[in-house]
Amino acid sequence: MRLIHTSDWQIGKVFRFADDDILSVLQQERLEAIGRIGRLARSEGADAILVAGDVYDYARPAERTLRQPVERMRQFPDLRWHLIPGNHDFHEPDGLWDRLLRMGLPDNISVHLGHDPAPLDAAGTAWIIPAGLGHRHVIGDPTARMDAAPTPEGAIRLGLAHGSVRDFGDGAPDHNRIAIDRARQAGLTYLALGDWHGAVRIDSRTWYSGTPEIDGFDLGGAGGGQALLVTLD
Repeated sequence: MRLIHTSDWQIGKVFRFADDDILSVLQQERLEAIGRIGRLARSEGADAILVAGDVYDYARPAERTLRQPVERMRQFPDLRWHLIPGNHDFHEPDGLWDRLLRMGLPDNISVHLGHDPAPLDAAGTAWIIPAGLGHRHVIGDPTARMDAAPTPEGAIRLGLAHGSVRDFGDGAPDHNRIAIDRARQAGLTYLALGDWHGAVRIDSRTWYSGTPEIDGFDLGGAGGGQALLVTLD
């Protein structure tokens, strides 16, 4: 089984250093990246695309911004896209995710707003255990419930979450913090994480995908431009 792991698209992101013309180009490239991810999935024979949070840059986007990534994903009806909320686009009552569901999503887009496991494919070979965020800052570990999440015997368990496994520095707040060994504790074959904007390997079963469009221009190449192809044996 092959998957594409991506995150942190942050559609609608405002770059404060950019004038209107440059900002328009940067925002458009974030949308174009969705098409590139879809084409990559097709060319590599991927079964699904896991989007580990922060699809949008803020929790209350305008209607046009809300629809833009949906229309890009709609162009790949043969691929299934699995989305969760992150800290920028957290799930709140009557927020953007409820607006999307009322609007009506294409059959190839699945939004996981709770923690209930869901089949990745019709055969039930693999199950997604989601841990999207219901607030910008969640106290404790949003993935803690993965350990006891029920899935069929013998099924591949895939975690999909948004948060941090490490401190960003002394005094870092204890929110959205994910146990570094969550994949082992929860019996996950793979834990797809979002939040960091560069691709980072935590262990053989746990990765941050990074953002597909570079935005950390001062990070020496660690600020994005990636998506991950994941092969599960």
